[in-house]
Amino acid sequence: MRTLLRRTALAGTSLLFAAAGLVATGGSAQAATYDGWDPASSGCSGISTVSSAAMTDPHGNHLGTLELRYSSGCRTTWARVTMDYTQGACGTSSAGVACPKAWIIRNSDGASYTCTVTQGHSSCYTPMVNDAGVSSYAQSYTDTAGGDKYTRTASY
Repeated sequence: MRTLLRRTALAGTSLLFAAAGLVATGGSAQAATYDGWDPASSGCSGISTVSSAAMTDPHGNHLGTLELRYSSGCRTTWARVTMDYTQGACGTSSAGVACPKAWIIRNSDGASYTCTVTQGHSSCYTPMVNDAGVSSYAQSYTDTAGGDKYTRTASY
């Protein structure tokens, strides 16, 4: 009887530890499900901007702002770029200029998503990447008369 009781207790303890392990990792597993999701429609809108950088042309003229945005509730990051102007014709051979872009890039594995500021708009934001236990950064690209310009935020 004592052996049966001991085995039952051991099995119960093992199940308890296994269940605790599932609960403890639940936040990370759920956050990973947000890779590629739209931050506006996912419910991850409790945000803060954790890093930003001025986008300038090669001559130092301010063109816009690049932001690294973070949701503590979803543990995700994404990039947002806001230009100082409404984008004119871009992205076609007849326009002769590429449209501004932003990327979110996860440092641990290089996973990334991008967005493009299209004609008639002044901003865009990328899909999200899981940021639980890792860091990410935002990067932007602007095609200017003075040449191509890349801007990067600090990692968070």
